Amino acid sequence: MKSSQKTLALAWAVGALAASLAAAEPPKAESSFRFTLPPAPFATNLIADSPFGLNTALRPDTPDLEARLLAMQELGVKWARQDFAWRRIERMPGEYRWEAHDELVRKLRAHGIQILGCLAYAPTFHDPRTTEGVDAFVKFVQAAAKHYAGLVDTWQIWNEPNGGFWDGTPDDYARLLAAAGPAIHGANAEAKVVGLNMAFCDVLWAGRVLKQVPYGAFDIVAFHPYRPPNAPEDKFDRWTLDQYVKVWHSGELPTDYAMVNMTFLEQTDELVKLMRQFGRPKPIWITEICWNSHLHPYGTSELRQADLAVRFYTLAMASPAIQKVFWWTLADQGDRQFDQADMVGLARADLSPKYAFAAFGWMTRLLEGKRWVRNDAFGPDVFAVVFNDAAKKEDVMVAWTTRPFAHLRINNTERGLTFHDVLGTRRFVELDPIRTGSLTVPLSESPIYITAPEGLKAIVKPNPGW
Repeated sequence: MKSSQKTLALAWAVGALAASLAAAEPPKAESSFRFTLPPAPFATNLIADSPFGLNTALRPDTPDLEARLLAMQELGVKWARQDFAWRRIERMPGEYRWEAHDELVRKLRAHGIQILGCLAYAPTFHDPRTTEGVDAFVKFVQAAAKHYAGLVDTWQIWNEPNGGFWDGTPDDYARLLAAAGPAIHGANAEAKVVGLNMAFCDVLWAGRVLKQVPYGAFDIVAFHPYRPPNAPEDKFDRWTLDQYVKVWHSGELPTDYAMVNMTFLEQTDELVKLMRQFGRPKPIWITEICWNSHLHPYGTSELRQADLAVRFYTLAMASPAIQKVFWWTLADQGDRQFDQADMVGLARADLSPKYAFAAFGWMTRLLEGKRWVRNDAFGPDVFAVVFNDAAKKEDVMVAWTTRPFAHLRINNTERGLTFHDVLGTRRFVELDPIRTGSLTVPLSESPIYITAPEGLKAIVKPNPGW
């Protein structure tokens, strides 16, 4: 690989700026900050247990496909959630066209990215709510699992079937999952099936489904805990209140519905409790999450988007229930700065990076391959999460506060302490027995990474002091 591909020195931003100067109208969004990502340490490695996923939003005929795949590799993305749209593959009854997706699978894997395949979206001649439609879907998923065995071994059954992507009842989806899951397992004994895949942490809907589906029909549970504009640690979720309670369940649920007044991890715990009613809880994958950076209600500033991305992934990695997180998505879907659906990416629509791109790239470089070991602080308003690199005998602590400021007291070492902020700014504090032997570290809402030899520990200080 060329060195220019290994280091991201913001060539995209330079190109976007040059294009804007030549265009008749300036772009609707641009920035001129510079950052450099060191080469991705696992650039083309396939790492099955990596937590770092991304929704691709790719079509096989995406014109700038190679640029997007290179951007994902630079980010350190190791898992891609990719649509295998039923209607695009089965264009005539019983005839499956895999060629375009074959090439996409090959290219993703060449960039070190494994695939969660989303099987959804029926052709017009099949209705998956009917017995005949379920049978047709079973044949489709069997064919997909067999065709891609060894290349794609994780399959998701539909997208947000509790919402706008499924025009049916929980009973309809339960029949589909109950039939499709065993069909995939039968076609590929190594395959894993991801079920539910719901918008919100919808335990009401999930409970109705799980009562009707054999618990062995699927292996993993997924949900999409969008909660703009609230942070993942907030004990209030306005999105759930405004959309789930007031719209989806208008007149059915009280405005003080329990899920509204929970953090993201508390909501996750409710899903774990539900699964325990049916058997041992399944692993959880967060297959969609983002904070949209639009200038409109529920929007988030681009700087805060970067901070919340790191905080969310860190919280998920510290949870024993959650295995992977897939951000939605690499790049904005358009350039309307007021539109929630457009402003979803780590980069802009032209692939010029936002702050969140740099934050994601530094996060994967500092945390990929590390093992969570403990939380020295875990709320309600100060967080210090510790990961270990056994090979290097190093600890990395990710720390932040939800308050304007807070402080940690951290033990220094003979090798000193290395700090990075979310955009990669590096600072080093050497050991001074008097001044830095036990170092008071200021925190903010923007996470910092602290790297030191094994044994790094922190305690929360109620005030800076001396």
